[in-house]
Amino acid sequence: MEEKKQTGYVPVAQKLSYSIASGGGNIITTIVGSFISAYLTDSVGIGVATVSTMMLVNRVFDLFSDFLMGSLVDKTHTKYGKARPWVALSAPLIALFLILLFSVPDGMGKTGKIVYVYIMYLFINAVAFTVFFISHTALLSRMTLDGMERQKIASMEQILNQICGLAVTTFWVPLINKVGYRGTAIVYGVAAGVLILFGFFGTKENIADIEEIKDRKVETEQVPFKKAVGCLAKNKFFWLEMAFFALLLLHNLSGGMVTYYFCNVVLDNTGYVAILSACGMIPAMVMNLILPNLVKKFGKRKMMIAGSVTVIVTSALMGVFTSVLPMVAALYAIKGFMMGAMFSCAFALTGDVVDYGEWKFGVRSEGLVMSGVSIGQKIGLGFGPAIAGWILAVGGYDGMAETQTASAIASINFAYTYLAAIIGVVMLLVCLAFNIDKYTAKMQEDLMKKHAE
Repeated sequence: MEEKKQTGYVPVAQKLSYSIASGGGNIITTIVGSFISAYLTDSVGIGVATVSTMMLVNRVFDLFSDFLMGSLVDKTHTKYGKARPWVALSAPLIALFLILLFSVPDGMGKTGKIVYVYIMYLFINAVAFTVFFISHTALLSRMTLDGMERQKIASMEQILNQICGLAVTTFWVPLINKVGYRGTAIVYGVAAGVLILFGFFGTKENIADIEEIKDRKVETEQVPFKKAVGCLAKNKFFWLEMAFFALLLLHNLSGGMVTYYFCNVVLDNTGYVAILSACGMIPAMVMNLILPNLVKKFGKRKMMIAGSVTVIVTSALMGVFTSVLPMVAALYAIKGFMMGAMFSCAFALTGDVVDYGEWKFGVRSEGLVMSGVSIGQKIGLGFGPAIAGWILAVGGYDGMAETQTASAIASINFAYTYLAAIIGVVMLLVCLAFNIDKYTAKMQEDLMKKHAE
């Protein structure tokens, strides 16, 4: 007898496997977002403005690859499910291209190095990470229809993300000093690939595929791409979700990219990278331990609003007390506490956005919704470091110079503090419009009935 698909509780082992895979993906996000710029400017010798432009130009290709990947997930029907096979494929791709990205040949001229970096940066983002992120995020909406279960998974996921991110920021500089950039990339690339495979071997897709639903008033034929995109375009929460992810990554990656420069130039000690990163990541882990209870009481939207206000206030105060390291660390910890809630709630909301599309328009498109989330992340991943890099370039930062000018130091301070406050204001506006919570009870009730048989 065919196993009945369940739509509620997800076993702890599956929650953990999904979260471990997310941690593997976050290794790549942390490295590419926080350290690739420093590698290219201070080791390879490429100008900071050139690096920033490269990061932005590559995101144009991501727009096409994200929608293509989302469509492929929606059209996939295998015994392993729709999303899991793609998760498995992403593991070796991510390991390979991370290693190649940090292996710029010394014998190349400046133009050759720029071309090489453009190609490898494109492949790790538009191909490898796109395959992982869209399939892995789509997997969450296919594991359960229960909103609180999704929140528990998202909270556990963020804890593993922070642990893996902390493992990168803590050991990256020491490893560089011992085995160089290529050796360090091999260590983290292999580790990321192994962790991502947990997402394939340790999870199940528990939501019935549209082709498995029989004797119900549901389309049994594959939804045409044009129709799916049309329904998606009418889903206002899809656009708000995309915008919010763009802002989250814009905030994190602009700050993450500048952290190295802030510690190296302003504080004159790259060892502080690990300390400041820990101040942000450890509180985020603590928040995610208690977040499901907070969400149950206040809802995801209110937690995201509170987080946006916290980002605005703490970032502005960091700009005032930039030279006082204990104050900066304390404010960074407070912000990190609420950022943990914002990321977790945002990922949990992706499943709600998928549900809303099916409930409102009759079309369930995990892949396309996740492609929008991925596009939002890629916009943040591209514009975050790019904007921060351009600010440093305007200030006159020179990665090959022994000392930096006062304007360069001022630009680093601005990019590290006030830029985050400005982004926080826009995040708050998006959160105020994201009122999907008022529909979730009715959505889950109707969809549970539809998928339970």
